[in-house]
Amino acid sequence: MKRKKRKEFFAECGFRFCMDQQADMELYYRYWQEGFHVVLVPGRQGRALTPEQHRAVVEQVMGRFYHPQGFLADFPEGFPVYHVEVLTLLVTDQPELARQLCAQCQNIWICQPGQGRLVIYENQPGEFFGLRRKLEQELAASSGADSSMRLVEIGQLPVVTISLVLANVLVYLILELAGNPRDGMYIALCGGMYPSLLLEDHQWWRLFTAGFLHFGATHLVNNMVTLFFIGERVERVAGHIRMLLIYLLSLLGGSLLSFVMMLRTGDYAVSAGASGAVFGVIGGLLWIVLLHRGQLEDITIRRLLFMIALSVYLGFVSVGVDVWGHIGGILTGFVAAVILYHRKRQRC
Repeated sequence: MKRKKRKEFFAECGFRFCMDQQADMELYYRYWQEGFHVVLVPGRQGRALTPEQHRAVVEQVMGRFYHPQGFLADFPEGFPVYHVEVLTLLVTDQPELARQLCAQCQNIWICQPGQGRLVIYENQPGEFFGLRRKLEQELAASSGADSSMRLVEIGQLPVVTISLVLANVLVYLILELAGNPRDGMYIALCGGMYPSLLLEDHQWWRLFTAGFLHFGATHLVNNMVTLFFIGERVERVAGHIRMLLIYLLSLLGGSLLSFVMMLRTGDYAVSAGASGAVFGVIGGLLWIVLLHRGQLEDITIRRLLFMIALSVYLGFVSVGVDVWGHIGGILTGFVAAVILYHRKRQRC
């Protein structure tokens, strides 16, 4: 992608352009929610940056955008700047030359114009305010390559989400072959959560195993479809380990709150399903979107809160829905994400 094409592309994405001749780099920026999103594109000389040089360049760029008066001629007086997010875009068809830089620094993507590919190493952010998908499509279109052929590192694939979906489906198929998973007694025998079994027989492991059992195919499909589409985004942004921890902790949190509320009300029932864990992933996504200034790709805080509120409401007015398991999952997932996920500020 030539400079002229880059300028057109970023302009379509709402970015303005300025050139730093001394540092030999292009700067694309947009002002959003009292801060700047900045994409730094080093020139030919800048592609050989060492980690120390990259750190100095990024700090220089951040300093300029924190104080844009005199640097950006078109920036109005009196506008506050409270945050500056910088992404470095290395344009080269030799991504192996940037391995050391990517290994030691954050917020770096590699653009291979000849191959029509965007290379993102596992330790780098999977998204930058909705820019990734648009950039991949532009690169594929510019090179004449099929967008389905763009390079995504193995580390960027949602392997945890896919594995969790497959595990739930496999367990359900085994139960379907061996009996009737729509029968509450059968689910209880196979590991469903029932208060008396925990209190009297001390089978606390049921808090965990119940999250992999489902009352029929419809129950399973509803949970797995939601898990795949929400989990893929959480895993892409937060990483594999964090996604797995959020899921498992939410599963336990949802089961535990469901158990406690059954004890309080005396209304015992067999509880099973991945809903608590799935709602926990939604709760985790809520925190992630909050950290991304209220929007991540096409997901906004308003949409997410509406979806959560509607789901909880439908749970209360529906029969046979473990709504306390859902609420426990959401709360646990949100708290887990707060503890586990912190956006990295540009340090190099």
